[in-house]
Amino acid sequence: MEHENSDILIYTPFNKEKLNEKDIKWINAFQTILEIGLNQITKQKLSITNLISDKPTSDSKEIESYKVMVQLLLDNKYKPDALANENQLLNTKIIQVNCNPEIKGEFSNNILIVNLFDETKNKTIDLSENIGELKNDIWLKILDIAFNIKKELLVIETDNKEFKGKIFVAETSADQNSNRETIIREIEHLGYEILPKENFPKDINSFSELIHNSIKQSFLSIHLIGNHYAPLLNNIDISSIELQNDIFFEVAAELNAENKEIKRLVWIPTDIKPKSEKQRLYIGSFKRNIELLKNTEIIQTPIEVFKSIIRNKADEILETKSQIQTNVEENSSKSVYLISNDLESLTYIKAKEELSKRKVKTLEISQKSNKIDLIQEHYYNLVNCDAVLIDYSIENVQWLNSKLCDILKAPGFGRKKDFLAKSIILNTSNTPVIDFQINDLELIKDDNKDIAKRLNSFIEKIN
Repeated sequence: MEHENSDILIYTPFNKEKLNEKDIKWINAFQTILEIGLNQITKQKLSITNLISDKPTSDSKEIESYKVMVQLLLDNKYKPDALANENQLLNTKIIQVNCNPEIKGEFSNNILIVNLFDETKNKTIDLSENIGELKNDIWLKILDIAFNIKKELLVIETDNKEFKGKIFVAETSADQNSNRETIIREIEHLGYEILPKENFPKDINSFSELIHNSIKQSFLSIHLIGNHYAPLLNNIDISSIELQNDIFFEVAAELNAENKEIKRLVWIPTDIKPKSEKQRLYIGSFKRNIELLKNTEIIQTPIEVFKSIIRNKADEILETKSQIQTNVEENSSKSVYLISNDLESLTYIKAKEELSKRKVKTLEISQKSNKIDLIQEHYYNLVNCDAVLIDYSIENVQWLNSKLCDILKAPGFGRKKDFLAKSIILNTSNTPVIDFQINDLELIKDDNKDIAKRLNSFIEKIN
């Protein structure tokens, strides 16, 4: 690297006189989490410089010495106008992190925009408190930032790299560029090759040839449909999004004639709001016509769930399940995902022992310090277990409801079958108020202290 002592700049445009203690904690917490993500995916120590200033970034010559600048916009009065002269920073990758839902920004070739706020509630998040309580999607967004930094700073030898397979990721409209970048980094991290490698041309003939060749080499085609009927190709009133879907039809027919097949996943945001009548009509027509195809799935979920669907669909197509999953499938015994909010509770320990006595395989979260690994292992267990057993030993209704919500979302993570049993062992004085309606959810109360008797009905269901 060119700058061994100054790899990354975290820049926060802020008047220091008005910067309060909470803001300082927020900035420091962001840096801590980012360092965790970078250490996880790069396995190298990267230096981060923190700069708080009330001057526009383009006025600082110092910034030009950094390959990556992460600009934190904490307050909506600090607009992206600070980057108005971004042409002066052509050698610096700019990652603009919008921490306030009122901040908006236009995408460009040199800027990646990440919304680091609660998009479901449209409000800012509090990083000044316990970072261990952050939602999964916040951790994953910061991991996406780390992946982008790795891509810029570290030279990865790919010429001799053996990929699992090739996946086509279609060009999308500007409002979905950030999500496309997120998906690309996720797929690359999983060991797949992304096509096309070239930039998308604007000439229709060159564009069509590139898309056709790229899709035909791929086993999976991923398309994102956003709010805009754009970008348009030169001298023609058709968007590249529509044309790419049309070309997919052609390639799928060609492959079918050769007794080959390609699958397509089309993602539409849950909060889709077409910005033009033409886009609204296209989406409606697309949804109606897609029902005739067996090799296409329309997915309308949060982006993090869609990433899980891509991962599982790719594994399903290539039949490249992990060795752990293979072992689970080959094992004739049933498996139970045992979850607890107190891993030292007597009930949890005895439940593990009882399941083992009954020849039931126990899946649980391993003792890992990295939040991202824990999330991925949690999703894996939800997808692959036969039943779920929750040990509720410490009163924490929010924690319990989050786990029950994940059970409901398990099909979105890739689960193909129903749970044989879903039970909660209650070990608290108060019965928790459950926010979700879950069919066949059993509450095992502590009327009987004998764990074997308490688990009888649960084990009968899975056997």
